Amino acid sequence: MPTPNRPTSESSTPMPQAIKSYIVRNDTAREMVQYAQRLGKELKQENVTTSQIRNAYGKMKKLEMAGWEGARTQREVLLLKPRLAYAAGRHGDKRKDQQGLYKLQEVMNQAIDSVTDEESFQRFCQFFEAIVAYHKAAGGK
Repeated sequence: MPTPNRPTSESSTPMPQAIKSYIVRNDTAREMVQYAQRLGKELKQENVTTSQIRNAYGKMKKLEMAGWEGARTQREVLLLKPRLAYAAGRHGDKRKDQQGLYKLQEVMNQAIDSVTDEESFQRFCQFFEAIVAYHKAAGGK
């Protein structure tokens, strides 16, 4: 039986508690990086391009550069959800072999819901950046 903070062997998407732990806890960096690497490779294999996630990622980088501004930043992070939904709806395909953007949306929505303060915001930014970096390292366009 899988533990609550570990991905199951059948699915590459960790349980929501695991993703939350990447954002709210300081001691899960190693697991977060390992998961980001797996997800980045999967996104590349499913032909997700960086341009398909650029809107949400670019907005996150702007928020990161502006710094934590409390409720305002938290609201802006929450508004990344519709950006991800748009990308998944516009570029995604619900066929089993092309679910990369839907998978990214599911993971990032769980991460977004975990952002409550400046520290969790910083870990969220690191998580998103790691996914994009490993996607690019795997040959993503």
